Amino acid sequence: MTTDAETRKQNSIRLLKARGLPVSDSLPEIEEAADVTIRSGEAIVYRLLCLTAVAQAAFLGRPGPVLPFVGRWKLDPHLTPQERTLLQGDAVSEADAIRFSWRVEAMVPLMWAIGLIDELWFPAEDVNAQEMLDYWQDFAHDDLSRIGHRDVEEILDQADLIYRLHGAVRDGAEGVLPDVVRERHHALNWLIGYEGDDWDDVQTDT
Repeated sequence: MTTDAETRKQNSIRLLKARGLPVSDSLPEIEEAADVTIRSGEAIVYRLLCLTAVAQAAFLGRPGPVLPFVGRWKLDPHLTPQERTLLQGDAVSEADAIRFSWRVEAMVPLMWAIGLIDELWFPAEDVNAQEMLDYWQDFAHDDLSRIGHRDVEEILDQADLIYRLHGAVRDGAEGVLPDVVRERHHALNWLIGYEGDDWDDVQTDT
């Protein structure tokens, strides 16, 4: 009997092959829906707010102007150790500026997961970073605990697809942006609680 995970794998392979991408059939299936707990809508929003803060600091080259935003949303308990270190410094190093500015791409699947983006487009182009950051700088909501997320099956479909696409990128596939794929893979693995890891430690195995 074919499992949901096997069906999901074959659907992903079919989609990627239709784009002419080399896909390895040897990559295993990802988790079944029954074994997955999706992060809560509230946790997703706090993650988006934290990513907004660190990405903005990365683009500015210094965290100072971002600290009022951090304070307004009381983000400190939700920051990861790496994010907290970045925001406690006087300036952002060149390496950190590159690494954390790419976090705007991780925001895309998280926004999709809570319904703020209707459909995840193929990662062949990057997002307008300033539009993303402006949206969250102006974000307002009375009760984050009321925010939901998409069905687990729908999220797993995207997690499986990006997993296999990342594998194709590591095998030399062209026509996609590797950094965008990596950030989406990171975000989707965090969403499905892959290996139970917190954000800083999420793996993007292929």
